[in-house]
Amino acid sequence: MTAPRSSVAPHEAGNVEQRTILVVEDDYQASKLLSLYLRQVGYQVVLARTGAEALECARHMHPSAITLDLLLPDMDGWEVLAELKGAPATRDIPVVIVSVLDRQSFGFKLGAVEYLVKPVARAELLRALGRCLLLEKSAGETHRVMVVHATAGEPQSFVTALASEGYDVIEVEGSQEAIHLAKCMSFDLLVVNVALSRKAGDEMISALHAEPLTCRIPSLILATEELVSQASGLCAENEIPVVWAPGTERTLLRTIEQLLNRTRRLGAEHE
Repeated sequence: MTAPRSSVAPHEAGNVEQRTILVVEDDYQASKLLSLYLRQVGYQVVLARTGAEALECARHMHPSAITLDLLLPDMDGWEVLAELKGAPATRDIPVVIVSVLDRQSFGFKLGAVEYLVKPVARAELLRALGRCLLLEKSAGETHRVMVVHATAGEPQSFVTALASEGYDVIEVEGSQEAIHLAKCMSFDLLVVNVALSRKAGDEMISALHAEPLTCRIPSLILATEELVSQASGLCAENEIPVVWAPGTERTLLRTIEQLLNRTRRLGAEHE
């Protein structure tokens, strides 16, 4: 494997750990321009031309942030992002996607904190990195929760409640998107929101629990009062707790805490 190419001169490398940006870009002109933008304001820059180089460099150098192109010669950029966010050593490094592909919503779901569409202006890049480097890392253990909506436009207040309690929340719509995401990232909990649709909810719960990747993740169902009794049969069969959604953020948070504590205890017993 070719070693990652660094634009840091030896005499400039004193504070590399605090100011290094890993630029993952295989196009020479694009990488040269991004490096110029960054070095002009004092960042140290390390260049990686391939996904494999990027992953190795991220693991060994732990840069302050990463800019990631999606069109790489050896790996799909989405795969690189998923591996970065799936590994404990690199999951906390902020990633800014810089690509000609305009797939912002999917990028955010996979864990990117900023998404810039090429061509990128200098000011736009620097603002995005500035926001990344101001992000405070969560202290202690952070649980990653996938919220799966049965239909679009469902209530969002509980998502805000989860985020405010320190959970790392990623929202998706439908079972297929949830299953695809579970292939790329690990999750501690599924919160399945079926508040507005019994039929879509039943189909989604069945699909998630038929899929080996998602059936192993502890699940919690949010349903309206009317749908609680209708959902209870299927959920009891799979030992899934059901919470009535409207106005029950406190109940939801308490139930999630109990569920994660139970999962932690069961895991300790099997060690």
